[in-house]
Amino acid sequence: MNSHHKKELFESRDEGDKSPPGNKLQLLPLDMEVEILTRLPVKSLMKFLCVSKTWSSLIRSQTFAASYYARSYETRSRFRVFVHGGAQRLLIFSGEEETFSSSLDANLDMTVPSVTLALGGSKCTSVHGFFGCCHASNFTICNPSTGQIITFPCKGPYTSLGYDPVDDQFKALTLVPALYSNPSFIVHEVITLGGRGGRGVVSRSNVTSPTYCPMTKGLNINGFMYFGAWAPSHRTTPVFVCFDVRYERILSFITTPKDVLVCEAFSILIEYKGKLAVIVPRPSGDPCFDCFDLWILEDVTKHEWSKQTFELPLSLPFTAGMGKRMISQGTNKAGEIIFSPATLPGRAQPFYVFYYNTDTKNMRKVRIHGAADTEEFWSRYGLTGIRCASFSPQHVDSIAFL
Repeated sequence: MNSHHKKELFESRDEGDKSPPGNKLQLLPLDMEVEILTRLPVKSLMKFLCVSKTWSSLIRSQTFAASYYARSYETRSRFRVFVHGGAQRLLIFSGEEETFSSSLDANLDMTVPSVTLALGGSKCTSVHGFFGCCHASNFTICNPSTGQIITFPCKGPYTSLGYDPVDDQFKALTLVPALYSNPSFIVHEVITLGGRGGRGVVSRSNVTSPTYCPMTKGLNINGFMYFGAWAPSHRTTPVFVCFDVRYERILSFITTPKDVLVCEAFSILIEYKGKLAVIVPRPSGDPCFDCFDLWILEDVTKHEWSKQTFELPLSLPFTAGMGKRMISQGTNKAGEIIFSPATLPGRAQPFYVFYYNTDTKNMRKVRIHGAADTEEFWSRYGLTGIRCASFSPQHVDSIAFL
C-alpha cells in the first residue's frame, strides 16, 4: 500500500472516530486492519458498516474498495445466474466456481424489480463487480454483493456498461436513435456514474462519430468498449467500433473479416485471454451446431485477427426462435469457454451449462443446482412460460457503491 492510499485510509478512520481522547482502544496497525478485512466475505463487511463510524468510513472508502476487489480477483471466483422472474423482476443467483466439477450450487442472492430480459439471448455481463441491463427506455445497474440498484432513463436500446480502471470510473454508453437519420454522423450519450464521492448519475455528455449501423451491444475489456457494426450503413463494411471509456471518444473502427459479423444472433462477443474474441457457431442458421469458429483480435492497432475452428463432442441447440439457443459470456480461469442456455429448459427442469476446453478439446456438462430447478421455486416466484436466463462466469465481488 503506497503512502498516498495509506494517508487516505488513516484520514477516513480518524474522521469517523469521535470517541473522547483517552478513551480510545489501542488500534491495530492500519495495514493489518485492512489485511484482515479484505479476507472477509462481503456479507460480513456489510454488517460491519453498522459497528462504528470508523469502520463504516474505512470499508466504504474508495481505496479499501480497490484493495478488496484486487484480493477477490486473485482468490475468489464466482458465477452469477440471471433469470427473468414473474411480475417483471430479475432473479440473481450466485455460487462458487470449482474447476472440473460436474455440478455447482447456486443460491438466490437478490431480486431486482421492474427489470426484464429480452427473449433470444440477453447477456448480463460482469463489469468490475457490477451488472448493467437495458430494458425498455431504462438502464439498471446493480451490485449483487452490496445490493445497490440504480435505474435511470437512457435514450436508446443500445446501452452498455463500461469501466475505466485508471480513474476507477463507471460509464454507460448509449446510442441516440433520434439522430440516426443524419447521414454524416451519429451521437452517443455518455453517462458518468458514481466514483470520487459521487452517487448515481453524476453527469451526461454527448459524443459524435462517423455514421454506422450497430449490430451488437457493447463488451467492456480493459477500459475499452467494443461493439459490432456495419459502416457506414447496413450490409456494407463490417467493423468493430472501439470506444475509449476514459477519454470518452470513439477511438477507431476496427476492420473485421466478413465471417466474423454474420449477424447479431450468430456472432457471440466474449473476452478471451484479455482480448476481444467472437464465437461464430457452425453451420450457420441450423437449429444446432457441432463446431464453431473462434476469431481473436490479436492486434487492435493493425486490425489483425486470428481464427481457430473447434469441433464439439456433442451438438448444442441454437434455434434463435423463442430463445432456445446457447450463448456464451466468456471463459473461466482455466480458459474453458462456457456455453449456457438463453432460457430455462422448462418448468422445474435441471439447468445445465457446458464447459469446452480448447486445449484438450473436451467438453463437460455441469448442472447448476438451485437455479429455478424445482416446482416449489417456480410456484413461489410465479414463474410461468418461457423464462430468459443468463450465466455469467468469473464474477468478482465488489464492495464499491455508485
